[in-house]
Amino acid sequence: MKYVLHKAMRPVAQFCRDTKASVTVEAVLITPLLLAWFVGGFVFFDGFKNRNTALKATYTIGDILSRRVTAADAEYIDKLQDLYDSLAYTSGTSAIRVTSLTWNGKKHRVLWSHSTKEKLPVLDNDKVRVSSFRNRIPIMAIADTVILVESFTDYNPAFNVGWNHRVFENFVVTSPRFASCLTWDDGVNLPSC
Repeated sequence: MKYVLHKAMRPVAQFCRDTKASVTVEAVLITPLLLAWFVGGFVFFDGFKNRNTALKATYTIGDILSRRVTAADAEYIDKLQDLYDSLAYTSGTSAIRVTSLTWNGKKHRVLWSHSTKEKLPVLDNDKVRVSSFRNRIPIMAIADTVILVESFTDYNPAFNVGWNHRVFENFVVTSPRFASCLTWDDGVNLPSC
């Protein structure tokens, strides 16, 4: 049995010991692999760079809103969308949704919500109380309020390497810094939380 195995492995061993080569053949074999590796590395690096940039832009919008002491309105949130597009280097295909939430000790309650795009619905109490959503919000004190900023950014890779169109979703919760809550001014009623 040992002799048969040794005889079967002899051509493989001779091939491994052979040091003669042809540069042309090796180049033809390895160049497509190197190009595929380079393009794939570029696409994945670019995708993660865009995702990271979108997350930083979302944190910036949340920080701006947390420092606001006057009421926010639809025009102000829409201007923040323009700022987000500038910070995240998007081509206008992104959307943000800003929501003010409070905690009553048993459940979250939406004080107000605004979306910058019509296709992105505003949040209501039922959507916030779903466990998959609720578990993403940090623990809050009773009657505490937070500002939730969600961003949705389209990403289309430059090359098709198995990573198709994606939407980068970011979820940032921030506490108001200088006021008890971020109030909403709808133009009709007095600003309130």
